[in-house]
Amino acid sequence: MAGKIFVCTTCNRYAHAPPGEPTPGQKLAEAMIAIEGGRRGPVAIRTVVCLNNCPKPCAAALRQPGKYVIRFSGLSAGDAPALLEIAERYAASMDGDVPLRDFPEHLRCKVSDRIPPVRGVVPPVSEHGLVHDPVPALPGFAP
Repeated sequence: MAGKIFVCTTCNRYAHAPPGEPTPGQKLAEAMIAIEGGRRGPVAIRTVVCLNNCPKPCAAALRQPGKYVIRFSGLSAGDAPALLEIAERYAASMDGDVPLRDFPEHLRCKVSDRIPPVRGVVPPVSEHGLVHDPVPALPGFAP
């Protein structure tokens, strides 16, 4: 299964772009698509409304099932070539845990999160959703 790079198009939530002006995330996504030239590479470029990195826009994340999630912040359209380079390395890796030394140098300081994949057994889901609250209900508030 091919990986994806998700680019936040809402950034910057706290300093909106002037009307008709693309956001930094839109500029980044457009720059990556322009570099790719429409070819279908090992990592698809997807735009999303938010990656919850508002204080440090512009954000992007590499994600593939069973692999680490690598999230970036403080990006610009000029980072597009480096992001595509690391996205290809990420897609080719077994677990997505690409060593920081393999990142283009100027992109290393823009890695904001490295989230390991979920391993093992996922808790069962009851008919009422996940049961994860070990605190008993207060008297008079039981279901």
